[in-house]
Amino acid sequence: MPLVTLSARDFEPQHRVPAFQDAAAAICRLQIEPEDPHSFASTTAIALLPGAIIASTMHAPCTTVRTLALAAEDTDNVLIHVPLSAGFRIRQRGGDDAECDVGKVYVDPNEVPGIAHFTDPMTHVLYVSVPRAVLGAGAGLNRALRTSQVMSPYWQLFVGYARSLHQVQADLSPEAARSCAEHLHDLARMALADGQVADQPGAGVRAAWLHRLKSDIEVHLTAPDLSLDRIAARHGISGRYARALFAGEHTTFRDYVRERRLALAHRLLCDPRQVHRSVSDIAMAAGFGDLSWFNACYRQQYGTTPSASRAMALASGSAVQP
Repeated sequence: MPLVTLSARDFEPQHRVPAFQDAAAAICRLQIEPEDPHSFASTTAIALLPGAIIASTMHAPCTTVRTLALAAEDTDNVLIHVPLSAGFRIRQRGGDDAECDVGKVYVDPNEVPGIAHFTDPMTHVLYVSVPRAVLGAGAGLNRALRTSQVMSPYWQLFVGYARSLHQVQADLSPEAARSCAEHLHDLARMALADGQVADQPGAGVRAAWLHRLKSDIEVHLTAPDLSLDRIAARHGISGRYARALFAGEHTTFRDYVRERRLALAHRLLCDPRQVHRSVSDIAMAAGFGDLSWFNACYRQQYGTTPSASRAMALASGSAVQP
């Protein structure tokens, strides 16, 4: 999708500042207070991606405030500030005053109120917002929050990729945009851990790739053409590497998909709202093309037949909800 642009120039001169302030509060969750309302200028170009927001902003001198009310409306994201020309001063609840100049980054927990001051004639800042969940709960993130950090080589990689992605995102397919956002997450984790992500349990590159593949499987679980090579190609990795990721968990793509489909079938069988559906209908809906194969797999997984599972769940009144 095209960039979303918010500019003070888009509003009528006599109402420019209050109209822009209302728009900034709604879109950016910020209260903006211009130093000179008559000459105030501000333009932000926002790229919206699955799992990331990248904004390039030019500010005339002003103060931006995230009030307690605005912070409460925000999502559980982490905002990374990167001054590209001139810098700013910022303070957030629970932190100290921080100067963030060119060559530094500031990591901001979105749900915390704060205030930033821009004093240069024009300040250019790149903002990257990503869900806190994709960054993990490692010490790197905890140390970085509410602090100004020197631009390490890993942050340079992150910033360079974010700027390129901001420029080209309008031309990306939804699948490519999703994959690029995931690469951005990888680079953010690497920068926060100063290049040590691969050594952190559960937060390494292999774990991240495996999580993506499993998420893709869940989305396409019942598709008849679900295949490892198709999913790997969708994410831009080789089938061989994808197979190695599952092997690292002592399983295979085929076994993992079968277990997930069996789990889906089990939930449907034990759901009283699905009692009108036959076992064969549920088997087909869960992605099994052969009823005999489904029955054999189900008995091996659950130690009983699909019909017996349904009868026991309904009789006990402890049916599993989907």
